[in-house]
Amino acid sequence: MVDGVRAVWMPGGVHTEIHLDADDTAGAFCLLVDRPPGGWSLPSHRHLHEAETIHIVEGEFEVVRDGVSHHLSAGETIHIPRGVMHASANLGESLGRRVLMFSPAGLERFFLEAGAPAAGDEVDGAAALAAALRHGWEFAARG
Repeated sequence: MVDGVRAVWMPGGVHTEIHLDADDTAGAFCLLVDRPPGGWSLPSHRHLHEAETIHIVEGEFEVVRDGVSHHLSAGETIHIPRGVMHASANLGESLGRRVLMFSPAGLERFFLEAGAPAAGDEVDGAAALAAALRHGWEFAARG
């Protein structure tokens, strides 16, 4: 992204920066950096259209991919193929930092639609969920 990084705040207080979007990569992938706060978690879900690769820069995370738990620390990477159920959580008490790549590109539009432009701005959880569903997220049924 030549003219700068676009940043948004997602539900749960996650600061997300979009570094490369579909226009930058001819649709091949989008590249984001996020900073989930300590104790943050995202429930089990799948992306119907994109694969996701997560690289941990700072912190300790658990990623449950297809029912198998993976503990990841700084410098470790995990790939989630398109359509595979996964969940993640920041296991630490402080802010973590991850690099996220979705391929093909397009999911960055979800973050721009669902996120708030500034810290402290209210993020409508119901609207974020509706945006996720429109952008091909599918959540596991809670039992």
